[in-house]
Parts: sequence; structure tokens; C-alpha cells
Amino acid sequence: MNWCHVVFASVLAVASQARADMVSEVLGCEGDPCIVRNNPGGEIGAYRAAARELLRSGKRVVIDGPCLSACAMLADQARSRVCVTSRAKFGFHKGFVMAHPMAGGPMQLVKRFDPSHSRDVAGWVKKNGGYPARGFRVMGPRAAKRIWRSC
Repeated sequence: MNWCHVVFASVLAVASQARADMVSEVLGCEGDPCIVRNNPGGEIGAYRAAARELLRSGKRVVIDGPCLSACAMLADQARSRVCVTSRAKFGFHKGFVMAHPMAGGPMQLVKRFDPSHSRDVAGWVKKNGGYPARGFRVMGPRAAKRIWRSC
């Protein structure tokens, strides 16, 4: 094996570890299964990347408490790798875009929108009052078990 193969293999190993760390970082849990007991969500791009990594890696996720905002989006996008317990709760709200004003200063709201959840999740949200601009539309364990598999 020449040095090029060694460097390439090392880069792949580091990239694989970085992707696995992303799942742990955004969900706040270690191991397989990764047990989510209270996740407030965060930057949607990181959660979407973590959902892709879950699907690629085959790692399992147990939702065992509140999974809000971007966490709920991840659970929807990586549904085949996710199960829910009797303590699972999902929180949904309108998405939003923020931007810095030209002159600096605090971030400003540019727009709000309904996020792109799967048809069954979006249907549940719509049936139960829609995506709120403030606070969360909370789905309890009974409804969640009709969408995600039970652990």
C-alpha cells in the first residue's frame, strides 16, 4: 500500500467519525441506540445532516421524552431508524428565516413558513391547529405511536 492509499483511508476514517459525532452532537446522546430524553432542536441543517447519517449508518434512535423543532424533523426524516416510548413528545412550529441587517445589529425575522414534514406528520399538525408562529404544537405518545413504531 502506498502513502496515497494510507492518506485516503485516514481521511475516510476521520470523515466517518465526524458524521457519527454529528448524530451524538445534535441529539445529545451516545451509543446505539441513541436515547433522546429531552432535545430542544436547533439549526435545521445540522439535524438534516444527522438524519442522513442515521439512515446511512443504521444507528437506532429511541425518543423517550421531548423532541422539539429540528429534533422532530430529524425523527420524521430518519423514521426507519426511530422508535418512540410512552414518554415521547414531539413539538412542531413554523419555520423561520433570520438575517443580519445591512448596518449590523440584531438578527431580524425575514419570513415564516410551514416546514416540510411527511404527509402524515403534516396532516396531524394541520388537524390539530397547524404550525404555530409562537410556542409548539405538541404531539403526545399516543399520536406518535400511530406514526413511529413503538420501542
